[in-house]
Amino acid sequence: MPRRRGEKVLPSIEQVVLESRKMFASNVHLFEVKHLPAQNLGLYPSLNVANWLKMFASLGYQSHILLHRRNGLRRMVSHLRAAENGVYVATAGSSEDQSQPKLTLPLRDIRHGFEVRSLLGWLQEYERGWQQMQTLFSHCARESSAFRWLSLTYENDLAQSPLDGYQRVCTFLGLSEFEPNLRYRKLNPGSLSELIANWDEIRALLTPTPFAWMLED
Repeated sequence: MPRRRGEKVLPSIEQVVLESRKMFASNVHLFEVKHLPAQNLGLYPSLNVANWLKMFASLGYQSHILLHRRNGLRRMVSHLRAAENGVYVATAGSSEDQSQPKLTLPLRDIRHGFEVRSLLGWLQEYERGWQQMQTLFSHCARESSAFRWLSLTYENDLAQSPLDGYQRVCTFLGLSEFEPNLRYRKLNPGSLSELIANWDEIRALLTPTPFAWMLED
């Protein structure tokens, strides 16, 4: 997907997908759409997520994987760290950025994509977006037998070993497994209390909320 809006007129979603498909000789074309309005959906404000799914179906894409990271607090740490240092991936054998300074997490005015919200506001938005996608996918599956979807949770299917999620995806897509080369590593290992400089402030904010369990990660 295009990464940002601007003065340049964006190509249609259909054009983006078809141009991407031309670049691959594989029988499987896999691409990612970040489903929050502040992210890829916000590039085309006139379209809602149901419009996107209808368009994908018209192009022959009927198999969908919904990836969710339950701990929104850890997700926010990853987002802000990457926004701060510009590092989004690190190779498995590299040692750079292993001992980063702790991150001070803002309580408000956090920009993520096209929107600015408070920390609590983003945790609520993460949860809302995931619930919306589950509901929509379930509805699509009831409406069409051709629509298929797999739900993956980072904590259950990827955190310990990405091979767990890989095996589930292969089974879902009907692909034979092979021994993959794991090229990347985690960028922010360790407990959240070790990563966040203003931990006491964050703990006080989240303790009386439904997101208090995230502090235990």
